[in-house]
Amino acid sequence: MSEHELRRKLTELRRELGEVGDVDSDLEQMLAEIRADIDAVMDRTSPHSLSERLSAAIERFETSHPSLASAMGAVADQLARMGI
Repeated sequence: MSEHELRRKLTELRRELGEVGDVDSDLEQMLAEIRADIDAVMDRTSPHSLSERLSAAIERFETSHPSLASAMGAVADQLARMGI
């Protein structure tokens, strides 16, 4: 898949992250780190940490925020297809 498609999915994930409601401080910290990782990937500096954080976050949000977990999964799949 193309870089354009990855950027589209990252933009969608960033939007989903903005819609997350009330979460505890641990999850808020995780979301902040994921947002920073998204920015790093968009700037082409560090895609590897994003993949790792997304995997952990998907498990945590799967039940409480299924659309967010789905968006995270799409980005994680895209990164895996790109070998990242």
